[in-house]
This record gives sequence, C-alpha cells and structure tokens, in this order.
Amino acid sequence: MNVTRQWTRIRFYPNRMSSGLVHSAMRSVVEGWADVPPVRKREVYTDTLAVLLSFVLAAVLLAFVGKLLWNSVIVDLFEFAKPARSFWQILGLMVFVSLVRP
Repeated sequence: MNVTRQWTRIRFYPNRMSSGLVHSAMRSVVEGWADVPPVRKREVYTDTLAVLLSFVLAAVLLAFVGKLLWNSVIVDLFEFAKPARSFWQILGLMVFVSLVRP
C-alpha cells in the first residue's frame, strides 16, 4: 500500500504572527523526527528560519517606530508621559500590551 501525503506551505496571517511562529517551530520539530524525505526537511527548516527572522525583524522595526512615535507624539500630548530612553522599553511595552489584551 503506497500512501502519499500532500504537504502544505505555511500561510501567514498578520494578526496571528506569533501563532505562526509557534506553528512553524512545532512543525519543524515534528517533521525533523518523522520519516520525511531530506529535501522536505530542508524546506521546513528554511520556512521556520524565515518565519523566525521575519518575526524578529518586525519586532525590532516596530520598536524603533514605536519609540519615535512615543517620544514625538505621546510625550507632547500627555503631560504624565515620559520619553522612552531605548527601544527596549517600547519592546517591553509591546509585550506587556500583548499579554494584557485578550
């Protein structure tokens, strides 16, 4: 009995970026241990690396843009807001908001 499987490519949804990252990582772990042809394993690892790099790049870009917007808009509009000293503060704020928001 010869069974063939249809392999699907990763679909990216902008509002579910972190779930795509987790899905890609788990998929590479599972297919790395499964009986999958080496060519397919390379594709899965390449997809996982691309998702990871795009996630990190997007987070860093958003943190820099967020710092610029925070210091130029929020600080001017609200008297109680203090300027952000580094993009790490904005990145931490992004993580905090994503944890608090349902």
